[in-house]
Amino acid sequence: MSHLSSALTRRRFLSSVAVASVPLMSGATFGETSTVSSTDFLTDLRKRCYQYFIDAADPSTGLVSDRGMRDGSGFSEHASSASCGFGLAAYAIAPASGLESFESARERSRTMLRSLVDLAQHHNGFVYHFISRTDGDRRMNSEASTVDTALMLAGVICCETTFGDDIEIKNLCQELIGRTNWQSMLGEGNCLHMGWTPEQGLLPYQWDRFSELTILVLMAIGAPNHAIDPSAWKAWKRDRLLVHHGESFLSYPPLFVHQYPMAFFDFRNVRSPSGRSYWKNSITAHHAQIEFLSRLADRFPQDLGHYGEQLWGITSSDSVSGYRDWGGPYEDNRFEPDRGIDGTIVPSASAGGLAIVPELAVSTLEHQRDQFGDQIYGRYGFANAFNPATGWVSRDVIGIDTGISLLMAENLRSGGVWSAFMKHPLPQRAFRLAGFTPA
Repeated sequence: MSHLSSALTRRRFLSSVAVASVPLMSGATFGETSTVSSTDFLTDLRKRCYQYFIDAADPSTGLVSDRGMRDGSGFSEHASSASCGFGLAAYAIAPASGLESFESARERSRTMLRSLVDLAQHHNGFVYHFISRTDGDRRMNSEASTVDTALMLAGVICCETTFGDDIEIKNLCQELIGRTNWQSMLGEGNCLHMGWTPEQGLLPYQWDRFSELTILVLMAIGAPNHAIDPSAWKAWKRDRLLVHHGESFLSYPPLFVHQYPMAFFDFRNVRSPSGRSYWKNSITAHHAQIEFLSRLADRFPQDLGHYGEQLWGITSSDSVSGYRDWGGPYEDNRFEPDRGIDGTIVPSASAGGLAIVPELAVSTLEHQRDQFGDQIYGRYGFANAFNPATGWVSRDVIGIDTGISLLMAENLRSGGVWSAFMKHPLPQRAFRLAGFTPA
């Protein structure tokens, strides 16, 4: 699996909402709120991120737009299956975190679940990457995606454990989980294919190397029906090892890889069959990126000099030239702006680390808000991306990036996503069958 194929499959830059430049004024402040405490800031951030999953959900179907304009003035006509999963997880944590009443969040969940079961086009239970927000039909010739369906089902699991006393919701959740035929996506070498299309059949690309696949493979192993053999956990390659301050870690440059699985599966106190702590691996990957960006700032001060501990975070995102699959580091002791790194900051890269590297993440996010204010921080929290060196700001937010920001902020606050997800039998069974043991 190449970096390119992963990016194209998971988060292709396909949207009916264009990316636009908005002038950014360095040194702008956020007024009175610049002095609020970290607790107040995170409360405010969670509320703004949650607002996206209210506004971006179609009133009739509940399906959540893939992206929208950050001022709330427009949303993509297409939803994404992953955004719907983040939406369901958001609704599940809403009552306990004070974001919305139990009854209201439950009804939002019910509406979306009905649409995912009855409307959303799928193949063997794998929902298409992009579907119409209004009728669930496949959009943009997208694939029935294995990883996007896994993220959708992670939200379904949170929904079932939170609202499952409601028999209809329980049945809808179990229908979505049970119908997914993981075995149908299993390829040679015991690795899962990335997806399926009517035109091509199984996509040739497989999840065969460390990436966000950890959530995908575990979900497939723990599934109640059509599960894959637990030996699949050991089938994918772990050959991209980098070293940070004497500590080796499995590497994949965009930070989302080290965050999305961690938002649901609680890796904190377990070790894999090989003895690896994937939680510690994620922590090390974040520290390695911060050092990588700091070194870039030293080497290229004119364009990248703003990078550092106060201003860090790059992951797959919008850019002035379109959607980019970037991150870092890429190699040991190489500090070059690979993949066209141009000084862009991606707030969800640091927000997705809130539960992983809390102090560093809170510090940079508060700095971003205080330094640039409502030019980057608005109705739904942070813009998808911005570049302090050039003044470019994406006019959009993206559902999954807003979602990971919300979920990791809640995990930092209460562990609420972990609690909702891990009490379900599927992740418990997945850890046990794959051979994870207490740390």
